[in-house]
Amino acid sequence: MSAVTRGLRNPFRTRVRTGVVVLLLAIIIGLFAVMVQGAFQTRAKLESLQANVRTVVELREAGAFGTGGFGGDRPVGADAFSVGTLDQIRRIPNVEHIVKIEEYIHAPQVDPSRPNAYAMIIGLQPGAPMRAIGEVDYENAEIIAGRGLGEQDVAQDVAVVGRVYAQERLGLNAASGEASLQGRMITLQNQPLRVVGIYATGNDFGDNHVFVPLETFRRIYNPGDKLSKIRVRVDSIANVAAVANDLQQLPGVDAVTAAEQVSTAKTTLGSMAAATLYGSLLLFAIGGVLVVFIMILATRERINEIGTLKAIGASNWEIVKQFLAEVLAVTALAAAGAVGTAALFGTVLRAALDLELSIDQNTLLLILLGGFVFAALGSLYPIVKGIRLSPIQAMKNT
Repeated sequence: MSAVTRGLRNPFRTRVRTGVVVLLLAIIIGLFAVMVQGAFQTRAKLESLQANVRTVVELREAGAFGTGGFGGDRPVGADAFSVGTLDQIRRIPNVEHIVKIEEYIHAPQVDPSRPNAYAMIIGLQPGAPMRAIGEVDYENAEIIAGRGLGEQDVAQDVAVVGRVYAQERLGLNAASGEASLQGRMITLQNQPLRVVGIYATGNDFGDNHVFVPLETFRRIYNPGDKLSKIRVRVDSIANVAAVANDLQQLPGVDAVTAAEQVSTAKTTLGSMAAATLYGSLLLFAIGGVLVVFIMILATRERINEIGTLKAIGASNWEIVKQFLAEVLAVTALAAAGAVGTAALFGTVLRAALDLELSIDQNTLLLILLGGFVFAALGSLYPIVKGIRLSPIQAMKNT
């Protein structure tokens, strides 16, 4: 029997112990892979958020919090946050640094047929970025079915709905490719609108909005000249501070810079990234200790066997191959089981951390890499012990 064959068969000599070890390693490697993936994704999400909003200055009605003001709670006058504010923006000294001004109004909607059901109806200029109000500040909406609002949709009775809104209220599952938009309609204030697209941001709150063309919104909800938000895109980061300062001088306006917009996201996503990173490092240490301990135990049990093999002429290389084969067999079984545990943990963490975690090529690579590293760590002690052990020492120890 060759050394490799002996090594591959050795784990099955103590099946109960091997089964427990493989199960524990599968859990550790699977969770390790998912948490590393989660750490990378949270950091990438934060970087993407910063890149998207760092040159945007958001204007809200003075004193408004978060989503801004809306409705007739304040009269529309010379100092009101309204369409008139747009003209004032165009007259500020640093207007040459502004690339685009986006007006934006919204209204909350409560569905009487669903207790506690909530959605945000958002009116914006067709072609403007769809920024959903999510759990991590403002999140850019990505079209996952159909199309977004284009210039052809000005004042048209059309809408783009969020993933959650589509699934819960229209029975459309865009994620599974079952989102046929043909003939799909929604009704707002007794006005039917044709659904032309479905968007997703990655969190349920942000995916429960409806975007409609701005003029259509005005016709349906009759807000007059009121606005809830105006977004000003600055031509470069260097000019953001100057533009924001001039905007803040406008009456009835609060200017919120990109640094303020992403502060919540930095705190939330930074904590998530740190937790997943430290958790993965802890799991890595636990997995390494477990493999090393098991191989130390296996080596001590087989000292007599190693001495006998050396006495009949086995070389050190034969002993090395046997232990390498044994530890690779154990970690290979654990890596196979880790695929299933990673899928399970990925589902749990996807709901807990609101990240798109899946068993993709990177996850499989992390699982294989984790198994290989654990195998390398676990093989060090038996290899060194086996090479240094003489047949006489083995007989004395037994």
